[in-house]
Amino acid sequence: MTTLLQESTDFSLKIAKAIEVSDWELLSNILTQRQARLETLLNAPSSEEEQKTTQSILASIQAMDKIFMDSIQSQKADLLRDFKTISHGQKSIRAYYSN
Repeated sequence: MTTLLQESTDFSLKIAKAIEVSDWELLSNILTQRQARLETLLNAPSSEEEQKTTQSILASIQAMDKIFMDSIQSQKADLLRDFKTISHGQKSIRAYYSN
């Protein structure tokens, strides 16, 4: 289970980095890899103790995903705000040239 915890941490660090640099293709690839790993893990036979540990780690992953989603939503809002500013500027320029 220590390996699972390390893998989870590694995936979280990679996800955070991809979000930080806005590399959405990389983020998609990392999430696909993580999903495949989690499916393999959940389909493998395990003891009751291992299942409890896995559930704990999955809860941790869900909490981190919430933080990641909040970060992505914040970046999205910033981009939308920038787009609106640019769009408003373009309208002003068109209005200036049309007179």
